[in-house]
Amino acid sequence: MANKSHGRCLVCDGVAIGLNFGVSTCMPCKAFFRRNAVKLGTRNFVCLGDGDCLVSYKHGRLCNCCRLAKCFRVGMKKSMILSDEEREARNKLVEMNRLKRGKIPKQECVEWMKPSTSLCVSKRSVQCLSSSDQVVLANIFNAYENTCMRAKKTQFQCFPAVPHTSIHEFLNEFSSSFQIFLEYFKNIPEFDNIIMDDKVRLVKSHFGIMINMNEPLMYPITSNNLIITWTNVFGINLTKRLLKRNGIMEQYIYDPLLLKILLIILVLSSNNVRHLNHVDIIEIYDNSLSIYAAQNVYIELLWRYILSRSETEKDAVKFFNKLIMCILYTQNLDMDIDSYVTSLTHEIQQMEPLMQNMWPRNDQIIDITDDEIII
Repeated sequence: MANKSHGRCLVCDGVAIGLNFGVSTCMPCKAFFRRNAVKLGTRNFVCLGDGDCLVSYKHGRLCNCCRLAKCFRVGMKKSMILSDEEREARNKLVEMNRLKRGKIPKQECVEWMKPSTSLCVSKRSVQCLSSSDQVVLANIFNAYENTCMRAKKTQFQCFPAVPHTSIHEFLNEFSSSFQIFLEYFKNIPEFDNIIMDDKVRLVKSHFGIMINMNEPLMYPITSNNLIITWTNVFGINLTKRLLKRNGIMEQYIYDPLLLKILLIILVLSSNNVRHLNHVDIIEIYDNSLSIYAAQNVYIELLWRYILSRSETEKDAVKFFNKLIMCILYTQNLDMDIDSYVTSLTHEIQQMEPLMQNMWPRNDQIIDITDDEIII
């Protein structure tokens, strides 16, 4: 079908995939032009021959100088090359449009961690996801884009902005972006409808897991500043575990919705790692049934979402089990980091009020009279 529609590449005579930068080309020539046209003026392209080398897929397209010259000669336009930011914005728009049509794009993830058949677009998508499911999914996606991702592009392009040597400096920088993250949760109706005291308790109980899950979502590439900061404030062992966490989560971060749904479920969880002596959620929350009901909405949605992107129910179960292992690793890491920071009273005392309020003031119950948490 591609051959009939697009013919041959005007640069190397290979099989064209479509119009790229104004000209019908193959994928290799499209990638070559995008990569090299922007280097003109900063890199010298030199032909080792007479300046008129044969450019053909049959001969390996060997001379970059003559190949780039031919790209321009056949009409490829440098002005049509998008910047990384423009390309990211375009890809996000494509994702949103597919989502609205119920056509969720196949995830991209590192090959060695990719499940063989899970999370692939299947014919069962429409059967598994109702129109109301698609509306909820679109709300989750748009809410995250309009809060967290917008803030990343405008205020928090790099996190942390500088390497830190103390925990209080690190979390104080995080404080502003965390308030944006709370704004995201205000757009989740089931969370927003929970009574205020219980919302504050949920945020405090799951502060660590919020950071651990959201950080790779917002910053898929771990910056040198972050690695240096982790090493300075947590030490080598915890840093290695944090890097391993990022490696585990890397297989999921390119899916537009999976971790966002999971994050909502975890924040609405009765699993309170800071209250190991309280096995009954009723001892911690005023209206536990409303929390269970809210969480159940997203647990069922997560299962239908995974099912819609799996070839069979067996594949969905395998993928779900693997996801649970990822959650358990992340929660275990969160507990160890929380215990470590809790032991550093002098560091907590130097944190900004919002960050201070994330740590319980006694061993039994979280103080819920904090004015700094605005939900």
